[in-house]
Amino acid sequence: MKLLIDIGNTRIKWAFDNGSGLVEAGQAVHRDKLEGSAADFVAALASAPESAFAINVAGPAVEKALADELQARFGIGLAMVRTAPRFGEVVNGYRSKDQLGADRWAAIVGAWHLCRQSVCVVDAGTAVTIDAVARDGRHQGGIIVPGLALMRAALNRDTSDIYGFFQQSEGPLAGDEWFGKDTHSAVERGAVFVLGAAIDKAVSEMSARGETPVIMLTGGDAEILSPSISHSFELRPLLVLEGLRHLAAGISDA
Repeated sequence: MKLLIDIGNTRIKWAFDNGSGLVEAGQAVHRDKLEGSAADFVAALASAPESAFAINVAGPAVEKALADELQARFGIGLAMVRTAPRFGEVVNGYRSKDQLGADRWAAIVGAWHLCRQSVCVVDAGTAVTIDAVARDGRHQGGIIVPGLALMRAALNRDTSDIYGFFQQSEGPLAGDEWFGKDTHSAVERGAVFVLGAAIDKAVSEMSARGETPVIMLTGGDAEILSPSISHSFELRPLLVLEGLRHLAAGISDA
């Protein structure tokens, strides 16, 4: 089986491709412990992969650590999948093709192959990325905004009164009230609804161009953001890995 790995800024996600689909999926937080988490991750794999493919946006240290561990335990190399100008009918819309992150590229490929029509791809991670893909597979471009944790961190760092109140609170809020009734809830509501509005605006812009996109939502904060999106959407937790499955198959068949 192929081992597929998505190395994000905060989490490592993985799954095996058994030829029919993704199995044995999992994830682990690696922030601030890159090399150690790579060793733990490889040691905990229950199945022995025949090959391994990864995308990485977390820098070269974790990439090297992971490659070394896979070679030591299983005797296999780690093939890194990079952004390309196109993959079949899916065309990279960036002027400088390699500026599009490999995780975004994989999510775009995965989303379009799942629906084969216009799609708005939302990855709610450390940053929230929103990518527009036309019905013919051409990437129209996208936007990047700070994710929930980055918004909270900016207010904590750059304000004094908000910082004091916010430090006393724990975790995201439940419920559907629009307006917060204390500083913590106001910060949480503000961050969630700003991101929801950005997603809705992206869909409106696509609609104005004659597209009727499917919204595919993935990433660690996807479920937190989902109630703030006014359009229907599909929640795809493994979307990046679904795209990596196609990209890895293309490398294997080359």
